Amino acid sequence: MRMKKTGKILVRAVWLVFMSAVALIMLFPLIYSVLGGFNTKTEFTSLSRILPIPTKWVMSNYIFAFSTSAIKPLINTFMRTAWYTVIVLVMSTLVGYVMARYEFRFKKTFFAIIIAAQVIPSVLTLIPTFVMVSNIPLVGGNNILGQGGQGLYNNQLMLYLPLSWGYLLWVFLFMQSMKSLPIAFEEAAELDGCGFFRTLLQVVVPMQKPILTVIAVNVSLNTWNDWMTPFLYINSTQKSTLPAYLATLTAQLQNFGEKDYPKLFALATVAIIPPGMIFLFLQKYIVQGIASAGVKE
Repeated sequence: MRMKKTGKILVRAVWLVFMSAVALIMLFPLIYSVLGGFNTKTEFTSLSRILPIPTKWVMSNYIFAFSTSAIKPLINTFMRTAWYTVIVLVMSTLVGYVMARYEFRFKKTFFAIIIAAQVIPSVLTLIPTFVMVSNIPLVGGNNILGQGGQGLYNNQLMLYLPLSWGYLLWVFLFMQSMKSLPIAFEEAAELDGCGFFRTLLQVVVPMQKPILTVIAVNVSLNTWNDWMTPFLYINSTQKSTLPAYLATLTAQLQNFGEKDYPKLFALATVAIIPPGMIFLFLQKYIVQGIASAGVKE
């Protein structure tokens, strides 16, 4: 009995050591980035240790993240993330609810479009989308035929245009989640005099909190980390977002002058704090939401 208990303790200890090592390996890039931000440019280039632990700790790189140059891209990132999260939540709820509860013409066709949109790689739509945005009529100096100007290129409005078909995935997940919710709740609300929107807001939305949280977390994380769209369409860093600003700085440091990596590490550390906090506090809803969106008959 004692040997069996000792064996369990030994197995548990080995497991804890192994998982601690895995966690340390996964956290290593984050730790490296945080410490790297406290270095000066000169000291960082002369370090030969595994971790860039500075001999003289400086805060100037982290202060730069909130300076005039970087604060506007940070604010733009917050605003863009909030905007996309709200509109995708509204779209997913309204369209997903109608698709799950109502029958109408071309419903199967629309459902097929939702599924087909998920198998189109987003990289294939970059050039057609860029051409379309650059040739929008009567915008950015374009004439009625979409010629002569630059359309919405380098226009801050580009940060808020939903250009991706991938957002239809969340419509599908909400629709599948609705199939696990008995329609009797909505029928009872209708008997009590609730209309469409009141039933949706007071009955459906509170009961679908897990899947809505999953949608909000994923959309906010994807939008916050999206550097490609602002990098392609916005030429001015002050009109762009923080991830795109980081991409611009990285490209510039690779091509011009002495490489100021501590500044990049500090900006990257600041950039990952909001999505990290979102995931940390809302992760408990993710499993519930995915489970509620399982494919139903």
